[in-house]
Formats: sequence, C-alpha cells, structure tokens
Amino acid sequence: MPKIRTKMIHFFSYNENTAQRYSRNHEHKGGGVNMKKWNKMAMGVTALSLMTALAACGSNSSPASNTASNTNSTKESAAPQSTTDKPVEISFANWISVEDGTKEAYNQLIAEFEKANPSIKVKSIGIPFAQFKDQVLVSSAGGNPPDVTMSNQNFTPAFVGANVAAPAQDLLNAEIINDIVDASKAGVTFDGKVMAMPWAPHPSALFWNKNLYTKAGLDPEKPPTTWDEMIQNAKKIAALGKDENGTPIYGIGETGASDSYTGNMLLRISYSFGGKFVDDQGNIVYDQGTALKESLLYMKDLIDNKVSPQGAAMADLRPMFATGALGMLVDGDFGRTNFRNMSGKGAEFDKEWGVTTVPVSKTGKSETFFTEHQLIVTAGSEKQEAAAKFVEYLVSKEAMGIYHKLNGVMSARKSISELPEMNEDDYSRIFNTQMKTASPLPSKNPKFDNAMKNSTDMIVMVTEGGKSPDEAIATVMPKIKELYKK
Repeated sequence: MPKIRTKMIHFFSYNENTAQRYSRNHEHKGGGVNMKKWNKMAMGVTALSLMTALAACGSNSSPASNTASNTNSTKESAAPQSTTDKPVEISFANWISVEDGTKEAYNQLIAEFEKANPSIKVKSIGIPFAQFKDQVLVSSAGGNPPDVTMSNQNFTPAFVGANVAAPAQDLLNAEIINDIVDASKAGVTFDGKVMAMPWAPHPSALFWNKNLYTKAGLDPEKPPTTWDEMIQNAKKIAALGKDENGTPIYGIGETGASDSYTGNMLLRISYSFGGKFVDDQGNIVYDQGTALKESLLYMKDLIDNKVSPQGAAMADLRPMFATGALGMLVDGDFGRTNFRNMSGKGAEFDKEWGVTTVPVSKTGKSETFFTEHQLIVTAGSEKQEAAAKFVEYLVSKEAMGIYHKLNGVMSARKSISELPEMNEDDYSRIFNTQMKTASPLPSKNPKFDNAMKNSTDMIVMVTEGGKSPDEAIATVMPKIKELYKK
C-alpha cells in the first residue's frame, strides 16, 4: 500500500447536554441487559475549542483563490492548477475515518487519490457521527469550514439551510451530475439545484443469524417473508433465554435510543404499516391513520416481552448480532464488514448469517428506506477547485470499486451501480434489489433531523412511561409540527 500522507484530527464536543444525551442513549433501563456492556466509549474532554481545532486544521494550507471554478467543461481527470510547487491541502470532515468498520477503506481511498493527484493533499477532520452535524455547523459559522464535508439525508437540509453547501452542479462535471440515480438526485435537489453529490446509498435489509434460527427450531436457510412471520421467528429465538455464558438472547433488535437514527428507524417501521411522514406538499401527516400507532404497539410488544433490548442504539445492536446474542437486525449494506470485524471471525462469520429484503407487511411490498452518504463542497472553502476534484474521485468507478470491495457499499451513480463488479454476489444483489423498493427519507426540511430526534420520545413514553400510543402521539406530534413552523 502507498504511504498515506493524511493527517487526522479526532475530537469530541463535550458539554453537559452531550453527556446527558450519551447517558440516555447508552444506559439500559431494564430488559435483562445493561447496554453499556455492549458499547463503551471513552469520552475525553478536549482542552481546545472546536474553533481552535478546525483553525489548526487549516493553518498549514496553501493559499488558493476563493473563486468557485465551474468544471463542467473539463474532464474528470483534469488536475487543478497550482501557482506554487507546494501541494494544495484540503480538509475533509468525515466520520468514516473514526469508525472501525470503514477506517481501512478510508485510508485506501485517500492514499489512491493522493497518489493520482500529487498536487493535492487531504487533511482529515474525523468527527464521531453523533456530534458531526453540530460541529460542522459551528465550525462553518465560525469562519473555519472544511473544504469538503460528508453528509447524509438528515444533515444536508441543515447544511443547505445554513449556507454551508456550495451548489454541486456548479462545481462538478456535468456528466457526473447527470449520472446520479434519480431517487438520490431528488434527495439532494433544493430549489432546482443539486446541492450535494450522492456518494453511497445504504438501503436497509434484514440480516438473520442462522445459528440462532437452528437453535430455535427454525429453518436456517429460510428467512421470514412477511412481517407476521418475522415477529413469530423473533419470539421463538427470544424464548431461548440465555446462551451458555448467561448472555441474554434477543429475537430482533429495534433501536430505542434518543437519537435521530432511532427516529429514522421508527419511520421505517411505519412504512411497513402504510404510513408516511409528509404529504406531497410537505405537510406533516405522520399522525394520520393508524400506521404510527401500530408501529409504537409493535415496539411495545417487542420490549415488554424482551424480544428486543430496551433503549438500544444501533451501536449496541451491531455487536450483539455479531456475537450471537441477536437473531435479526435491519441494517445497511455495510453490515457485512461490520459483522466480520466485530465477530472476530472475519469472512468465516459469513457462514453464520444471511441477508434478505425486509419482509412485506400491510402494503404488500418490502418497505424500507435508504440513508445515503453524501459529499458537499463547502461555500466557504477557498480551494473549491481542488475540493471538487476530490469529490469527483470519491464517486468515480475506481474509488467505488475500493469502497465496495471493502465495505459492500452501493454507488449512487447509474453507470457504476450497473457494473458486474457491483453485483458480483448474492449479498450485492440483495441490496440492489432492496434499493428498488427503498424510499428516500423525507428530509428536505432543515428541521427533519430534529423532528426525528423528538419522535423517539414516543417510544420512551410507550415502552417506559406507561403511556398508550394515542397519548404519546398526542403529546409529541404537536411539538414536531410546531418545530416545522419555525
């Protein structure tokens, strides 16, 4: 592997609110297992402010023009011009460099980019996902934006609303913009402009543990095809009680932590019951019909009967699945790499699990959503030409080949997603099939991420607070609707 010349800065933004959120997200309140044992994080309090950290990131950067260059008329391989022999240094805010499952892919991508583009060096700003949106917004407002930032469908509306994002369509090759998968392109288009570059869509599918299926008397090669069958299988697995080491076994993992991802997953469940969050005019209709109520009853049933652990974050559920304590889990296409690493068994662990499309429910089809890694060239960057070059590389055939090989991710570009090497096995084919029925998150409103966080209060009220679904909905939904009015 070429020598990697990427400098990395990892930091936490720590305050009392962060500590309280972390405690709520990770402290299990009953249900047979303490969730802290599944996911321990050492929270260090940095002595430097976020502004100082990010200012330091740019202190060694070469001066560059702050004029955005439209590269639509240039080829992807054209290198940005430099007025000095010193390489241009661009900063890249991301979370994949600080996550164990994606570190290797990140390192290879940066090494290959710098090898092919010696006039550009990439400085990584590695930020844990839970703090990512707030830290990018704060640093950008303080005049120290990264040159390129990762994003997703929850974050991009906030970045666009805060003028952090420069229009991608003005900076990237038109051939690339026109190659974006339609559903992904719609998700990054604001007021008629493509503001972010979709990188890797992550449709969620159902993983199942074959060993636990066998122990529960189920056919290990026959995953559930309907919602009711999935619940029945989950209860049979949970009935196993504990493993030989006394570790509780759960049938399926549904998130219950107070974070926006849990809100996304509750919305995903409501899709299976025929629900939706907003109508075509952007009005909130989440509380109309019975879908949200049925979703909360589903969560209450699972947690009350210890079929799913209470108060779990996705960071808790993944290692549980990888260590044989969880029978089923709805997760994204990066699951294979995560489970291989967390199990300690590598590719051998593939023999112990399978993946299939999410079982059908009321709508008669496999309902799920796709989250998506996206890339933004920031409006405040003084090196937009080099930043655009970096983004074009990350979504190229070569880069996606690396990312797919190491993490199984899909591509948001039509021409790349159809390549044989992106559909080389059953795993890839399942996720490409799931992508056909997956819905983009309805996240155009900048307050969507906050709305998803608030919606998790309904789960807590129903599963821990003794409230009925109707009471929880009546309490929380007016707050979400008011949030959207602001």
